[in-house]
Amino acid sequence: AAKATLNLVIAFFALYYMLLSADRSWRVFRRVLPFSEDTADELRTRFYSVTHATLLGTVLTALLQGTLIGIGFRVVGLPNAALWGVVTAFCSILPVLGSAMVWLPGTLVLALEQQYGMAVILFVIGAVFASNIDNVIRPIVFKRVSNIHPMITLVGAFAGVAIFGLLGILLGPLAIQYFFVLVRLYREEYIDKQVTRTME
Repeated sequence: AAKATLNLVIAFFALYYMLLSADRSWRVFRRVLPFSEDTADELRTRFYSVTHATLLGTVLTALLQGTLIGIGFRVVGLPNAALWGVVTAFCSILPVLGSAMVWLPGTLVLALEQQYGMAVILFVIGAVFASNIDNVIRPIVFKRVSNIHPMITLVGAFAGVAIFGLLGILLGPLAIQYFFVLVRLYREEYIDKQVTRTME
């Protein structure tokens, strides 16, 4: 927890100073890019849309899942519903299990207390509604904002966690998508234009 908190603090400090000097940093960075000015500007626009889609999809999914599980805990009578809603919001960014790390133990607690009806209600809220929010919201946001395939998010999250730790959940999908953008722009800048000139 201490390591993750330190990484987040450093990342936010870096992000703050990067945002303050965004235009100046981009002018310096653009001069070393092996692209024309128009292609470099397209690269900047594409990187922005990819980052925007990833962050928006992650935050929106976390808020909706946290709210839904918090309401579910309140409905079935489990204590500290607001707290567990917040915990669910943070857990929802984790791949595979996500919000199930909260609502599944809650369901087991209710079942052990022989509150089977409430256990079924919480299970349905978690498994049917909360868990599927991720499968609905992210693809819609990614397709509309940046046309990112959902598989990139899943593969990137696993690879990112292995390389970057907790921050890799966000950095992994971004890195993969950035790579595809660079490949596409390189193909358009050098290969497609060269083929067109050869045909002419």
